[in-house]
Amino acid sequence: MKRQMMAAIIGVFGALGAPENARAYDIDCAIMLCLAGGFPPSAVCAQAYRTMIRRITPWPSLPPFGVCTFAHVPVELGGPGGEGELDTNLPEYEWLNRTHVIWFTGRSYEPRDQPRQWDWTIRSCDRENRTCQYIQRVYGSHTPWPATFVSESGQEIAYPTSGGFLHFYSRSIMVEYGDFEGNMDHSEWFDY
Repeated sequence: MKRQMMAAIIGVFGALGAPENARAYDIDCAIMLCLAGGFPPSAVCAQAYRTMIRRITPWPSLPPFGVCTFAHVPVELGGPGGEGELDTNLPEYEWLNRTHVIWFTGRSYEPRDQPRQWDWTIRSCDRENRTCQYIQRVYGSHTPWPATFVSESGQEIAYPTSGGFLHFYSRSIMVEYGDFEGNMDHSEWFDY
């Protein structure tokens, strides 16, 4: 009976210690891993999703994620136990340098005694938010924004909304990223 009780106690303490090991990586690693899986339902991915959105929604935005360095992993869990700097200009980090935050703003309105008009802009910023450029900037169009646009990386991306007559204003943001093999992809649009 004592052995069974001791085994149960050890099992409980072992189970309670497991989440600490599961969180042994920094949040940038969690964002990248969860983003690749479409943010599957879990506590770690929910936190990673919230952190990524918190970084990219203010203006100026912060990078959606950095390099997964395991820099914050304590030594007792096998990590370096401190802050680590990494040279992302090396060729093996080119995928990270293709990350862009894409901002969309669009509105529909009816000027006095004129037909309905649409304005929209698509702006792309690098992952450090140092360099931003307009991909499209249209004012006073008599037709809604088109269905798709071409990003800096050559991807054809659908606009977040259709720009119909009942849609008056929209602000959205997305992340465009590349993997280590050079394949480009993007997140969904997030309205804010």
